[in-house]
Amino acid sequence: MGSFSFTTEEATKSRILELAGSDLEQHLNADEYQFDLVARWIPGSLLLVGPENIHSVKVSGNVEQYTRFVVTYQTRAGRQSAEIQLKVEAEQFVAVALNRIKSNEAISISDFELRWVPVKLGRDRFVSSLSELQNKSIRRSLLPGQPVRAHEISSPILVIPGQQITMIYKAGAIELGLDCESRQSGSADEDIQIYCQETRKKYTAKILGTGAVQWLRTH
Repeated sequence: MGSFSFTTEEATKSRILELAGSDLEQHLNADEYQFDLVARWIPGSLLLVGPENIHSVKVSGNVEQYTRFVVTYQTRAGRQSAEIQLKVEAEQFVAVALNRIKSNEAISISDFELRWVPVKLGRDRFVSSLSELQNKSIRRSLLPGQPVRAHEISSPILVIPGQQITMIYKAGAIELGLDCESRQSGSADEDIQIYCQETRKKYTAKILGTGAVQWLRTH
């Protein structure tokens, strides 16, 4: 059987991807990311120089799904450089929902686990530590297996649905406190819907602290 050998172009491309991967490892934590590289654009003339003439491949700019690299290589005229673009097919070890999570629902660490999921680098930042979710809520509903983006985490939950709370009503020098019931969960300074049995009315109120809200409007 005949032996298989790379063409110069294939061997050079393989060397470029190898060095690019080594450099990219300096930018991405191996405990949090794993990736493959795919050539998106490499000048044809660069692929003809041969793998032995490729000196280095370094990230140029930000690490994104499509990342630019600078290749330094040797020619008869001396050392040269060229820019290439590679696609970074990455996975990240991030927090994903184990069950359906409703938006603004109080959550706990047990509602999530860490898994490898495909991500597009340079876009959303995902939660990679379960401790970031302690006593928090998520601003959107999640299905089982969906990852959590950092910007979707809200502040610690201070009020939960069904909780008895005090609504503060101020009008000039007058200040009243009414015993009401929360119909939503929420964090400090967030607006929630509440109900007061005494007045038989619904209100929108701003959360002041644990068990205390301020009247905003009557429905």
